Amino acid sequence: MRTFALRTDLERHRVGDFQLPLGLEPLGLPAPQEGYTVEFVESDEHAPDTFRFYAVTSFERVAPLLEDLFELLPDEVFPLVEAGSKDAFRTTDVFTAREPLAFDDFMDDWRSYRDVILEDGSIGAGAQADEPYMEVFVDSWKGIEVQVPPDLREEVERVLGRHGLEEVVATWPPELDERPEPPLAVREILVLDDEQCPDLDEVLFQLRESWGLDLDLDPDDNLDEAGRYLGRTLWHVVAVVESADEDHPRAGYAMAWLTAGSLGEVQRMVESRIELQDEWRFEGQWYSADRVAFDERPDSLQSLAPRRGRSELHDFRIEPA
Repeated sequence: MRTFALRTDLERHRVGDFQLPLGLEPLGLPAPQEGYTVEFVESDEHAPDTFRFYAVTSFERVAPLLEDLFELLPDEVFPLVEAGSKDAFRTTDVFTAREPLAFDDFMDDWRSYRDVILEDGSIGAGAQADEPYMEVFVDSWKGIEVQVPPDLREEVERVLGRHGLEEVVATWPPELDERPEPPLAVREILVLDDEQCPDLDEVLFQLRESWGLDLDLDPDDNLDEAGRYLGRTLWHVVAVVESADEDHPRAGYAMAWLTAGSLGEVQRMVESRIELQDEWRFEGQWYSADRVAFDERPDSLQSLAPRRGRSELHDFRIEPA
């Protein structure tokens, strides 16, 4: 596993005395009101009654506050990650855990990847729990959302108070939502000097594997962000493969362009194609699977018709890592 490193040539931006993560650059951003908001969320078919907190504090205080809030979680948790998407039909990828993870294991991985999670401007991460139902999550702006049952409200308020935070009417000014352009720009924070330096996609893949995360969408549908059915679309997929020769272990990447009507169909088509060769085997590691706008197709697919009557694998190759 290749180890990431943060750039040391970036100046940390401030808005007044409020520090931002390295990965965010303000564009006319007003300073927030440090503190927290709290609201009651009535139960529905998915969750019981909870109180939802949203806390904003200067960057240098985010990590210790998160550590204390995570300690409120029970012995088993479900990690989750949100990241900016490369998919043509959604803006955010949400990854959720297949199985619960021991809290101590979650925290070990959190501390290993904490620097990139907290400094990058396109990633959010945290954990949920079922018993009791609760969540602690830091978003891409490094605001912290906490959901807890009513009997834990006072405990959360005590933790926030120990970190100098009080309840406020609003944290970020509400008028930010009305701006036509985003008030923050995302910039690269990782050292990418040579091929041995992992980029953000690779770091996220490592974290997803550590926490057992899958993309949170229905594998049998093909919907855009507004829930509209798209039919067949163009996909680009990268899967991690291993050498079938156990005496000479090595890794590789299976890369495919294809037209398909759902993620599940994409995965079945790629797996079937991998099975036709003997040099590599696939153990279920999907590095990426993104839909691509037809106008963004590569030169090798320029002759492809815009509407496809059937699902089809257009291009496939395996390259050693």
